[in-house]
Amino acid sequence: MKNKVAAITSFFLVSYTTIAQAQSLVTDSLQQVLKTAGNHEKPVVMAELARATVEKNIDASIANAGKALIMAKENADAGATAFCYATMGYLLMQKNQQHRASLFIDSAVQIAAKSKNNVLVSFAWLRKGWLELVKGNNEKAMSGLLKAEQLIQYADGRRAFSYKTLINHYIASIYAYGSDTLKQRKYAYDCLSAAKQSLYPDDLLLGYMTLGHSFFSAFEKNRSRRVLLDSSMVYYRIALATYRHNAEKILLQSNASATALNIANSYFKYYPPAYKDSANNYVNMALDIARRTNGKEIIANCYGILSEYALRDGSPKKAEQYLLTGISELKDSAPGVAITRSRLMLGLANVAEKSGDKAKALDYYKKYIDYYSKVFDSQKLATVQQLEEEYQSVLKENEIARLRERADFNKQLNWLYVAIGSASIILLGLLLSSYHYKLKASQQQKQLTEQEKEEIKLLAQLQQAEAQRLMLEKQEAELQVSLREKEHAHAKAQQELLQDRTEWLEKELLAGSLKIEEKNAILELLKEKSRKADSPAVARQMGRIINQNLRMDKSIDEQQVISQSHPGFFNALQQQAENSLTRLDLKYCSYILMGLDTKEIANRLGVEPKSIRMARYRLKQKLKLAKDDDLDQFIGRVG
Repeated sequence: MKNKVAAITSFFLVSYTTIAQAQSLVTDSLQQVLKTAGNHEKPVVMAELARATVEKNIDASIANAGKALIMAKENADAGATAFCYATMGYLLMQKNQQHRASLFIDSAVQIAAKSKNNVLVSFAWLRKGWLELVKGNNEKAMSGLLKAEQLIQYADGRRAFSYKTLINHYIASIYAYGSDTLKQRKYAYDCLSAAKQSLYPDDLLLGYMTLGHSFFSAFEKNRSRRVLLDSSMVYYRIALATYRHNAEKILLQSNASATALNIANSYFKYYPPAYKDSANNYVNMALDIARRTNGKEIIANCYGILSEYALRDGSPKKAEQYLLTGISELKDSAPGVAITRSRLMLGLANVAEKSGDKAKALDYYKKYIDYYSKVFDSQKLATVQQLEEEYQSVLKENEIARLRERADFNKQLNWLYVAIGSASIILLGLLLSSYHYKLKASQQQKQLTEQEKEEIKLLAQLQQAEAQRLMLEKQEAELQVSLREKEHAHAKAQQELLQDRTEWLEKELLAGSLKIEEKNAILELLKEKSRKADSPAVARQMGRIINQNLRMDKSIDEQQVISQSHPGFFNALQQQAENSLTRLDLKYCSYILMGLDTKEIANRLGVEPKSIRMARYRLKQKLKLAKDDDLDQFIGRVG
């Protein structure tokens, strides 16, 4: 994980974590405002209070935000309703409920269009841009954030400037890491300018941190300009000074720990080893804040820096201990930090390899593969969910279009019915006139004939309308065919995802086989040298250890051969045993399929034949075989 510990500031804005004193000051202030607020202002204050207490009790925060939303709807206030919807979406994201969060934030944007309060409307678009940024959709994020900036451009007040601070920070983060450092710095300066006008300590800390990060990004793009690194360090230190002077008032403590970590990382990457003490001071500061705010990612990255310094000092054992401590800190963290755990485990593998412990390095590498596979699976699942959401969206849009076409057709059909009814009434009036005015019979007959022609024309129009209706039904049938084709394409995309997963696993199997071959070569060399050892007892002991490892690898190879030649063998056994078979049980089944008897299996595993007989008895129970059933014949049929 070398040189991978630079903190991304936009990540920390997603998780509000506070210490008790700051939490109390903010909530007490909002509760005082709530007591004196008017009916239209109360929902907004309640929603802000819910957001401020999210880390204390997220379920209670969501419940309070729901009450605020109900109150805003009762007041028929579109701006307050949009604000409450956006806040609810933010809170749901803290529980990793992205789909529900998207629905609430989309509703916030729709309802905001009915409000004339540009500050609250801007907040809805701010959250829309933020959500897209979290998803990784930078173009959509930029569109939403620019819309929010346009709405609030001429607004005044501390709340407006606070929103401007966030908007400019998010836009600056989009241009970070070499994308466009000039635009990043421009928005970073705008972020700091807005923060100085809002005067909220959180905003000032964020503003200085954003500007410091813009200089750091520019330096990483052109490392010959050392002055950029110096400027980033200056603004990072100002951000920490702001934190120290206002620690009891700052709600977002994690920004301070991220800033301290960024300074420590800069010392590690770009300063001589003589600055190690300075780096350690900032690492300790980041750890102190992160432990009070439950900042697991910060803690893990801090131990990563300490581990790298230990390697520089020639202390691999100390480096290994730092990384193990970092992994233990992430033990009870959310699944989203699996990528960090995998990087720490890869760092442990590298440390073990550098220290010459190949067996430990291989063990750490296997754990790294296990963590990384979880990250891979979660990424694939997210992709499938995104495709499913897009597919459902297209279905809804097509259904809406079809309903609109049907409504237009029904409207035209109603007008035709009105015309026919009117013609019928006129015809009836003409018949009555002919009865009373017999002297004008010829003229009336002519008019009747013309009326009949008109009726025929109207009937022709009706037939034409019926033909149009049939055409619409045909188009609807074609649309259904098109939807089925899209469903087929969706299924094909899922199949391709599974194929990618299979190919990746095959590559990982090949990598593991190569590692085993390398280890076996080393063991053979040690075995050869053990024969030449002066002490026969030591040579025999080393020979037994080496032979045991070779037998273990051989059994693994044999099991892999069975998995490749009989791909459904283990799955069929697990299905018969209702997934109760252990890895050792499957190994016994593999040896039985290979035709080995009880004694041969015992020799291979280094156990007594009595243990193998007991294992065969337990296997028959797990596979639900009768007492008289032959286990060897059953496994032969499955294989």
